[in-house]
Amino acid sequence: MAFQVTEVQRVLKGADYPMDGKALAALASKNGAGEDLVDALKGIGEVDGPNGVMKQLKGGLGGSTPGGNKADQREYKDVEQPAFQVNEVQKYLKGADYPMDGKALAALASENGAGDDLTGALEAVGRVNGPNEVMKQLKEHLGGRPGA
Repeated sequence: MAFQVTEVQRVLKGADYPMDGKALAALASKNGAGEDLVDALKGIGEVDGPNGVMKQLKGGLGGSTPGGNKADQREYKDVEQPAFQVNEVQKYLKGADYPMDGKALAALASENGAGDDLTGALEAVGRVNGPNEVMKQLKEHLGGRPGA
């Protein structure tokens, strides 16, 4: 059975990571998840956040959106390396004082709560004069599925 990412996120609201599949399944059940999703969650190992849940459920993600039309669904590029949404990157770079280099950007993002995937990608960024230049250098990492 395939599950929508938004459905998984909704039923895992309030999760206190790290959590294992049994705890996630119990939380999802409490939040009104269907039996199929609860069973799927029981089968995953310990994860440290929503991205870990999505990675372990990836074979079960992507069902049709209730009431949706396939022609209306967004297409996201499938990337092997970590992928981020532009607004996610901007959130973690709040307070940046340009020009900055990748090391300084990664440190700022870390202070603002960014995960290791994003800080690692930022460390590879050269000296930039503003957020647009950051996005250009991160372009291969942009456009993945939201929250992934």
